[in-house]
Parts: sequence; C-alpha cells; structure tokens
Amino acid sequence: MKINPVRGTHDLFGEEINKFNKVVAEVKDISQQFGFNELITPIFESSELFKKPLGEQSDVVLKEMYTFNDRNEDEITLRPEYTTPMIRAAISNGLLNNLPAKFFGTGQMFRRERPQKGRYRQFNQINFENFGSDDFFADIEIISLANTLLKKLIPNSNFTLHINTLGARENLSAYKKILSKFFNDNQKSLSKESLDKIYINPLRILDSKNPEDSAIIKKSPKLIDLISKTDLNNYEEIKKCLTDIGITIFEDPNLVRGLDYYCHTVFEFKSNELGSQDTLIGGGRYNGLIKTLGGQDIPGVGWAGGIERIMLLMNSIPQKEADIHIAILDPSFKIHAIKIYDFLIKNNFSVYWNYKYNLKKSLSFANEKKINYLIIVGENEKANNNFSIKNLSNGKQVIVNIDNILDYLK
Repeated sequence: MKINPVRGTHDLFGEEINKFNKVVAEVKDISQQFGFNELITPIFESSELFKKPLGEQSDVVLKEMYTFNDRNEDEITLRPEYTTPMIRAAISNGLLNNLPAKFFGTGQMFRRERPQKGRYRQFNQINFENFGSDDFFADIEIISLANTLLKKLIPNSNFTLHINTLGARENLSAYKKILSKFFNDNQKSLSKESLDKIYINPLRILDSKNPEDSAIIKKSPKLIDLISKTDLNNYEEIKKCLTDIGITIFEDPNLVRGLDYYCHTVFEFKSNELGSQDTLIGGGRYNGLIKTLGGQDIPGVGWAGGIERIMLLMNSIPQKEADIHIAILDPSFKIHAIKIYDFLIKNNFSVYWNYKYNLKKSLSFANEKKINYLIIVGENEKANNNFSIKNLSNGKQVIVNIDNILDYLK
C-alpha cells in the first residue's frame, strides 16, 4: 500500500534541503551580528497561550489551529506561530531580568489553511523578537535585520518594505468600532468572506485580496485620523531613519497584520514574484502582550518569516560532493581500503565509495560528480601497503604511502 504525505505537508530533500540549510545558516550568522540569542520551544503548548493573544475571533484561532485533548484532558495546540511561545519561554525561564532580551528561533508551525504555493499546513518559520525596549531604534534594528537577511538569501529578487502604524491599543479599539459600523452600513459592497468579519475582526477586511472589496476599502475610515501626535511623530522618525539607511519604504494605510496583539509599527516585506501569497516577512510592535501572558509590563517588537516562501525565490544550491572517491577493485581488498577510508575521515576529508568493484564505473562516477581525487585500491596496492591517487583535474596518478598521503592531498 502506497501512503502519500498528508495534504499540506511536504518532504525536504536534494536542492530543497540545501536551500533550507542555507536559510538556517544565514539566520544563525545574522543573529550573532545583531546580538540575538537562540531560543527553541516545544512544538505544542497549552491552547490558552494562543487563544486570547491571537484573538479568539481571529481566523487562526477559529479555523486554523490544530488543537486536541491529551490523555489528561488538557487542551493542547500545535504552535501556529512563534511569538507567544517565545514570550512564554522567556517568562518561564526568567529570561526577562536583563533587558533588552533579544531572541531568535527557527522551527515548525502548524496551521490548517488551504495549501497554496509556498504555504503549507506544516511549515518552517524564522522569528526574531526584541523584548523590553520602547525606543524606536528597536523597530529600526529589527527591520534592518530582516532587510539584511533577505538581501543575503535572495540578492537577485525585488522585495519591498510595506509599513504602517496602528497607534496605541486604545486607538485600535476605537477604530475597530468605527470600522465595524462603516462596513455594516456598506454590506452590499462587500464580499461574503468580508461580511463574516464585520463584527468579528473588521481589520482583516482591510487586508482582503478579493476584488469585490477594493472599492469600499478605499473609502473606509482611516486609522491615522485617530492616532496621537506623539505616536505619529514617532512613526515619522522611524520612516526617516529607514530611508536614511537606504531601505525603500512603501506606506500602506491598510496594512494591519492578522493577529490581535499588534500595535504601533507594523510592516511586511513583500515580493512581486510570488502572486497573491507575496509576504516574505511580517511583524511589528506588540506592547502589552508580555503582560497579557503573565510577564512584566514591558514592550516588544519582532517579526516572522516563512522559510518555504523565501526558498521559492532563492537561487539553486548544488549538492556538495565528496572530496575523494575510493575505487576498490575486488572484495578481498576491502580491509586494506578501510585503513585509508578511516584515515581520511579522521583528517576531515569527505569520502565516498559506490560499493562497486569496477574501476571504470568508479572513474565515470567520480568524473560525473566532479570529485577531486580517486584513490585506487587494487592488488599491487594491497601487496605493497600503499595506495594509488589519481588527480581528476589534471589526470596525474601517483603511488603514496598512508604516512605521506596528506602532503600530496594538501
């Protein structure tokens, strides 16, 4: 019986795993450059960790979470996002005593969404989070980090920073009421999907991709009219600083993000090469969230990025081949061959043998894979306790003893 992967999941291998490993390696490099420490959390948490912070009426909580009861009837959820688990871990382990506390993580997330190109039900995500600073420099730093990472991973792709401000939480609460009333008065102009969000989550209507909604969204009340002068000045400083360090910004007054915990600065890095699923990285401020989860009343800012979606824009990364291929000409020579195999491994060479006792096939394989050296183990080599090495780049072949083989290879 053939068993296929579950819908919305995927296997990583070959070139894809090379890209994946490249992303993770660059993330770890850039974390050191910007001073972020790695934090790994379990892939499942108590469901309460997600329900209130994400918004009990949000699409994630209502439709997308993988939730189940364990043997003790405790309600468990596979993590749909990484910010709240990282905050929970920071609180649980006393990591917020020295501020700012800066963490990053990579790992698997789970959402029961309709699978699309670059969007899976089990997917891999990058998160960078800065806990404890209300200074707008922290916003600029986290955005600069994202921009730097994308430039390293997809240098030949066009991506744009979209940015907006939601103001303080009280502004957002007032705005939701105004927005609900406006969309309720204009129900005839909305898609069915948006009608369901009028009182549940009106901000999500602003993010609608449905052409039916575009005209009425343009006429909708603007949040900026409710934001205080102080918050607007702060936003202007952020935009100016980003421009000064060479990051092109696109102001998007309808950018709200999908989770309830955001306030003040929100942003997304988007690509025009991916169709409707165009967001590579998204994030913003979430002042108040840490207190909601039982921690200190300290601010926070961060972002998340989908690894699979970024991989869609990455250049091919060829598989690294072995440095040396061993050609064993007869099974009776294996014991002699193991000596050189073990010696090379212990000296940090990558070594390959195709389990075939045929010099012609071994030579053909080594040339095809562009391997540097072929070590031949035949009757003469065994009898004289030495090895033949063929340099495949210039065709030269020499006989060496195990004691001086390193001099030749170097």
